[in-house]
Amino acid sequence: MELFSYIPFIPDKKTVMRRLGSSKAVFEAELESKIDDFLRSAESLFTANGKAVAVPVRISPEGVLLIDETPIQSAQLAKLLSSSAQAYLMCASIPKREVDKINEAISAGEGLKAIVYDAYASEFVDGALDIIMARKNAALKRMGRKLTRHRFSAGYGDLDIKYQKTFYDMLKMDTLDVAINEQFLLSPEKSVIAVAGVE
Repeated sequence: MELFSYIPFIPDKKTVMRRLGSSKAVFEAELESKIDDFLRSAESLFTANGKAVAVPVRISPEGVLLIDETPIQSAQLAKLLSSSAQAYLMCASIPKREVDKINEAISAGEGLKAIVYDAYASEFVDGALDIIMARKNAALKRMGRKLTRHRFSAGYGDLDIKYQKTFYDMLKMDTLDVAINEQFLLSPEKSVIAVAGVE
């Protein structure tokens, strides 16, 4: 199990604005200045940690994908991992005390601040997975191996959201103070799990 206690990443302003649905919008100078101030504030506020583990993967004679001998029903994930002997499970999370700043802004009536923080945090936690993958690829390169270019998350395509709990348990995310509910949603909400293949 790999632990990432600090994941350095600064989302690009353009990607944050795109998440806001405003990548092509032209703002008045005063509004643009406020957004920039909130982005700088978010940069100093949000941090992320994460974990990752490589586990065996194979296809059973019945055509079921097995990750660490756990059956996973997903043709799309099976296709992604078709050339892999290992699956690379990874997660990243922004601590609850920091995610709470978004709700605090809403409660204070600071709507613009809240939506900028929310978009920034979403881009940040996704970018944290990019960092984890880049570090793993650097290590794998020395062995002539690499991760699949794409990663897959439960709840997308034909990979049922219920497998979020399977991956949560494999990663022991409770040690990161991340919880999962009966609907398989993670808390803090700015937490993500993904799977890639080791080729």
